[in-house]
Parts: sequence; structure tokens; C-alpha cells
Amino acid sequence: MEKDIGAELVEFAVRTKYEDIPKEILEFTKCLTLKTVAGMLAGSTTPTAQKMAGIIRDRKLPEECGVIGSDFKTSLWEAAFLNGYFAHAKELEDDRYVHGVSWDITVIPLLFPFAEKLGISGKALLEALVVGLEVHTRTCLFSTQHLGLFVVPGAIGPAVGAAKVLGLGVKETAAAFGLAMSGVPISMVNFGTDAHFFESALQCLQGIMATEMAKVGLSGNPDIATYLTAYLGKERVVPEEMVEDLGKRWVVQEIGIKKYPCCIAHHRQIDLVIELRKKHNLSFEDVEVIEVHSRRKGDIRQNRPEPEGANDLQFSIQHTLGIAMLDGDVGLEHFTPEAVFDSRLKEARSKVKFIPAPDDSPNGTLGESFDEPACVVIKTKDGRTFTGERKYAIGSFQEPLTLAQFRELYYKFTRGILSEENISKSAEKILNLESIDSVKEIMDIFSKDDK
Repeated sequence: MEKDIGAELVEFAVRTKYEDIPKEILEFTKCLTLKTVAGMLAGSTTPTAQKMAGIIRDRKLPEECGVIGSDFKTSLWEAAFLNGYFAHAKELEDDRYVHGVSWDITVIPLLFPFAEKLGISGKALLEALVVGLEVHTRTCLFSTQHLGLFVVPGAIGPAVGAAKVLGLGVKETAAAFGLAMSGVPISMVNFGTDAHFFESALQCLQGIMATEMAKVGLSGNPDIATYLTAYLGKERVVPEEMVEDLGKRWVVQEIGIKKYPCCIAHHRQIDLVIELRKKHNLSFEDVEVIEVHSRRKGDIRQNRPEPEGANDLQFSIQHTLGIAMLDGDVGLEHFTPEAVFDSRLKEARSKVKFIPAPDDSPNGTLGESFDEPACVVIKTKDGRTFTGERKYAIGSFQEPLTLAQFRELYYKFTRGILSEENISKSAEKILNLESIDSVKEIMDIFSKDDK
């Protein structure tokens, strides 16, 4: 008899309690949440986020809960949507790239306003975060990139996390699972545009809608095995993998952390440039050219020597590696509309040369690009050559960040947005989430900042 994969995932979600979750998974989830909140705060400052917030603010909806990084309240559905939009707007989402793609920017942005509205404790929120993220990563195990799509199905994890917050039973959670199953994927053609953020925010919205629909008795079919097999093809899906070692091996901890506000495909190369720069005491003026050697044809998407806007900068390998050499880090200040035309940054981009993959190399998807080490070669004006290879980015599951590094990232991405006092206060509350009585304690910091 074949396993009912959807039923097993639903049973896991409903039955798993805080006490069942290993301490290291709880700690990782709190650190991941800290980073995701930093991304929401940073994203809220962007022109695209402010325009989207304006659309929703002008609708004058019931003030049910706050929006992280904003000075107004709105209805729950719109708050979840906006938080999701903000979380992606600075390209700071944290991703699991193995075969399929999963991330943090749908479950976490949805559950914060929902927890605030319901008045639940930090411990209850943390339990729901772990369960929602685990179901999300497991249902997105299989690659959809041959279709030009990512994060399929993207709304199940958010829906299951929201069902956990509501305390729904097996029947209602199964319905929410099914109602969230078929929805908006992430389209590769929209990389570098506002539609990229819109798509992920819609997965947050579908998650909360599915859960509230299930709560009042509307139905859905959680047959994830049949859905994915029909969608992707039988040869691409092994349904049993979604429940393999369920409750013993926690896939959520395989989400890699982004240290830079740009495409994940650049992070190993950025690490290499910064490492070579420091190791050999190189200055920007020393460098003649930085060669980034592609291993797969699909890497050509990163080759954007003349980016056309702030969003395009996030996907330009010339921009990100040039900045890394110029400033020794890649930060929010490097991805503004003004940065497109900044003569200093244009010069930095001009020093980066993208070397295409050989004609006989595989096309490769974004995830498959990580199968082989990234390679960067720095050539100096005085004839020296420095080469570096790196298979895993710092912050990946294989090279995880320390708690101190998570704190540093939170400060890096929130300074100038929150006051120094509120950066410290909010970080401590998130990192001790299980100890706070109400999530409203955190949300109030983000809506009443007085920097």
C-alpha cells in the first residue's frame, strides 16, 4: 500500500509540539527569524516596497495588525502580503538550493502578523515557525527549474504554519494544505523586476487565505504526491522523500543564509573576492581584472554588465564582485537607483569579466550551478594572478554562521532603520522568542521606532 504523503505531513504538523523539537533546530529557527526580520525591515525602505505599501494604506482597511517597517496597521491578509513583499525586496531571502528551492520569506512574514492578531506567545509562534518551515522545505524538495519556475508548491508551508498558530485539527489542516497546494510559482523571467517580489508575497497571501478558508469548513485535497507527479513528471518526483525521517531529520536547517542583498548565485564568488582581497592585501587600484568562470550555460543569467535599474543590480555579477573588491563587503547601500549611475561603481563593474561556460557544458539550473565549485581569478596590474575556488558559501548548511555572525547581520541590515536601542532590544526578544508572553512586544518595536 502506497504511503499517503500529504496525510503524514499533516499528522506531523498537528502532532508536533515545542517539546518534540530539538534544541539546535529551535536555535537555528530563531536565528533564521532574526535574519528574515532584518530583510523585512531593509526591504520596507525600498521604492518598490513603499509604492506597494501606499496602495494598501490608501485602501483604509481595518487596523488588525502591524506591518514590519511601516507606521500603519492594516487587515491581516494585507499585512501578511506586505511583509512577504518587503522580505524579498532587498533580495535578502534565505534559500535552500539542493534540487527544489525553498526559503524563509513566506512562512515567517505571514506568521508574525497572525501571531500578533491572535495574541499568542513567542513559544507558540516558535513552534509554528518550525513546523511551517519544515513542511515548506519538504514539499519543495523537487526541482521545477526545467519549467523556468521555482518554489513549487510555495504556499503549503505558510498555510500549515498558520494552521498551527490557529490550533486547527487534522481535518482542517489537511484542507488548508490542499487549498494552498496549487498557486503562484516564482518565474525565472521575472528575476530583476518587481514581479519577483509580488510572486513570493502572493504565496504568503494564499497561505493565510487557505487557512482561514479551512477554519470555516471549506475543503481541499492534500494529495501532494499526485499533484507533483502530474505537474513535474513521474521521473522527477520521489514522493517518499518528503516524509523520509520526518521528525528525526530536520530539513529546515539546510536553508542557507544570505549575507549580501543580491542573488544567491553570487555569494560564493563574493566570498572568494573578499577572501583573496584580504589574504593578499589587494586594493581596488591593484586590480586589472576579476574573472568569474562559469561552469554551466545557465550561469549566463548572471552576466549583466550594464544593469538597467536597482533590481537589476541584484542579479549583475559584474556589480556584486566589483563592489566586493572595491569596498570589501556588499551592503544595502550598493543597491539603490543612484548606484546604477554612480561613476565609482560603474568603474568597479568594468573590472569584472564573465567567462562563459564551454559550449559542451551542461545548461544547468540555478540549483545545479552549486554542484561544482565557483571559480574566481584576480589579475593585478603588476602581473600577479590569484585564483580561488569555493563549493559552499559562508552561511550555507555546510558552513553555518555562528550566533555572533547572525547578530552582526541583523545590525548590518537594520542600522539606520531602527535606533541602536531598538536593534538591540528586538534582537534579544527574537533570540529569546520562547520567553516572551506576546508577539505584540516585538511588533510594537517595529511600529514605534524613534531612531
